[in-house]
Amino acid sequence: ALVWGVALGAVSVPLLAIFANPMTAFLGAVALLSYVGIYTPLKQRSWTALLIGSVPGALPPLMGWTAITGQIEAPGVVLFGILFLWQLPHFIAISLFRQGEYTRAGFKVLPAVLGRHSAKVHAVLWAAALVPVSLALVPLGIAGWLYLSVAGLAGLWFFARALQGLRESVAGDKLAEHQWSRQLFFASLAYLPVVFAALAVDVTGGF
Repeated sequence: ALVWGVALGAVSVPLLAIFANPMTAFLGAVALLSYVGIYTPLKQRSWTALLIGSVPGALPPLMGWTAITGQIEAPGVVLFGILFLWQLPHFIAISLFRQGEYTRAGFKVLPAVLGRHSAKVHAVLWAAALVPVSLALVPLGIAGWLYLSVAGLAGLWFFARALQGLRESVAGDKLAEHQWSRQLFFASLAYLPVVFAALAVDVTGGF
């Protein structure tokens, strides 16, 4: 596995430089090295691995932008921001309903370190930040009213699902809390393709 992984990294970064451009290759190298060299070992030491790991996880759409333009520009940064912010409540939801397994594996996830209520607060704050960041593509002139409508509604819906977790904390119902965390996870899976499909249709359809 180590040989295969090193071989893929050694081949993929030069290919990005040759067939895309040096900027995209640089971002690819940053994603690879930060994921393997920082995020992976940090998972056993600190819950902040969540934040570090979200950076390489969010770089692919920015790399797509730089592959075409050769530059880091505001729309590409917004695409990066959408993926970065989305990953946080997405993974927090997983770490809530799989907390026991992460603990047995020795991983320092947010609910195990700071508490389940704190993890829910984090999920709400990141989901709230996702709404205005996702809509920033509209004033930048990348998307129009179709994307604005879909991304706005999807963002508010995702935020509402996250907010429901705080109500479950007040009620103290463990079963309801478990069900909510799974529902937030599935909501995150629905959010991303819906938003990016709306963006694709809006841009290609001229809406």
